[in-house]
Amino acid sequence: MEIGIPAADGGSVVVSIVDDHPDLCHGVLARLPQENSSFVAGVMAATVPEFLVLEGAAARRSDVVLLDLTLKDGSSPAENVARLKDGRYPVVIYTGEERAERLQGTLGIGADAVVRKEEAERLEQALIAVMNGDKAWVSPLMAAVVLAAPGPRLSPAQVGVLRLYATGLPAQHIASVQGCSPETVKTHLKAVKARYVANGDDVYTKTDLLRVALRDRHVDPDWYLRGQ
Repeated sequence: MEIGIPAADGGSVVVSIVDDHPDLCHGVLARLPQENSSFVAGVMAATVPEFLVLEGAAARRSDVVLLDLTLKDGSSPAENVARLKDGRYPVVIYTGEERAERLQGTLGIGADAVVRKEEAERLEQALIAVMNGDKAWVSPLMAAVVLAAPGPRLSPAQVGVLRLYATGLPAQHIASVQGCSPETVKTHLKAVKARYVANGDDVYTKTDLLRVALRDRHVDPDWYLRGQ
């Protein structure tokens, strides 16, 4: 039995895909309407810029976009999600990535759902969840991988600086608390960011660092909420 999906026209849902493997794109967009007649194949593109160009010429706007995590143009997943979100497109990351650290890095970058390609049977469920307003759907396999994935290994000094910086203290204050120079604090922060980036986490802002610090339990959620 098919499940009704809300869409812009009250009926069908146009699903587009950004992936640089044409055969996979054709296969996915051919299969989805067969599984649920509410789905309609939309645009296929190898990059987000290409998608936006093709979308501009499409007969009907896409209702949701499937996005591969790693594209050959070397673009950042976070930047790709942000560009699609700027266009007001719901985004489902649909990836063949198996590295736990890279999958872990998909959390917090704004995608509405994450599905691994080896879980193709879950894709319909993810699309239905997103179109019904669930903005944080994660497949069971993806959830298991992410929960088991460790963050990067940090030294005690790096953890101490991360904890203080991510929860709001400026470098000068951290130096006073830690009994070191501001330059040492900056060195530790640079090393922390480098290790997270190597781990597959995009950490460019203090908010990004707080997200990974909470996720990796360097900042206790209960302590942080009490502090707030």
